[in-house]
Amino acid sequence: MLSQRQVMVSLALVLCTLPASAGTLVYVVNNSQQFGTLDLATGAYQQIGPNTPEGETGLVPGPNGSLLTLTFSGNLDSINPATGVTSFVGATGLADCTTPGSPCGPTSANTLGELGGTIYATDFQNSLYTVDPLTGAATLIGPTGIPAVPFIPGTTNPDGSFDLFDEGLFGAGGELFATFDAFTLNPMFGTITPVIAPDLYQIDPSTGLATLVGPTGLNLGAGAVEVNGAFYDFDDFQSQVLTLDLANGNTSFVGSFDPAAGVITGASPTPEPASIALVCIGMAVIVIRSRRRRSS
Repeated sequence: MLSQRQVMVSLALVLCTLPASAGTLVYVVNNSQQFGTLDLATGAYQQIGPNTPEGETGLVPGPNGSLLTLTFSGNLDSINPATGVTSFVGATGLADCTTPGSPCGPTSANTLGELGGTIYATDFQNSLYTVDPLTGAATLIGPTGIPAVPFIPGTTNPDGSFDLFDEGLFGAGGELFATFDAFTLNPMFGTITPVIAPDLYQIDPSTGLATLVGPTGLNLGAGAVEVNGAFYDFDDFQSQVLTLDLANGNTSFVGSFDPAAGVITGASPTPEPASIALVCIGMAVIVIRSRRRRSS
């Protein structure tokens, strides 16, 4: 049987030899009810665990290392990042818009974001809420002034096009931001026609009021995610990884991602190599102290 010291040395060796590329991975949820990782450097997508029970949007850190996401029906769910298993946390009180036949009213669940440990959500009229991570209950803060979703998503127009929109909500540098656009997609010709132009907004989390930052890229639906000091977002129509400039809304092409990732509706960083290194250092200190005690 291995001694406690031998077990700790083995764990330290495993952790400390993890590839540095872990720093380019982000967790994502998509429109196909999947949870997994996307490598920003290579575009590789890897599903983790089974499909989620229903559609999810927004992905933020939750209690005890979990991830939180908002379902199309208005529930707060928790995802175990190691297994991908989804657990119900509670109803937010936001309304259902799972399909075009759902109520899909102005208070339907839109997306989820996080700033400084506080969880936020928006609805279809783009009012801002706080969300209790332990119960799921949403509390209204106020209207943002961002345009409301102008239609029931997924409805079909006479020309065969579909009504769709994108919204991302995320915290960065101590501020809360959102991206929003609405458009029609004609699958026969692969054409997108903007209905509401894509813009980046900064939101006052105490009042909900949004200030326009500037125009941004179309089809940004995940909410920007910070990795190594840069902010990344995803053009779902072109399957592209982009950087997002929070000062003006400009986007820059980084690379293409695996189309199997589908429409990315939420993203969150994975643990950084620096965090792993701290664990390694801590284990090394414990092992050294253990050896010194044995020697004395």
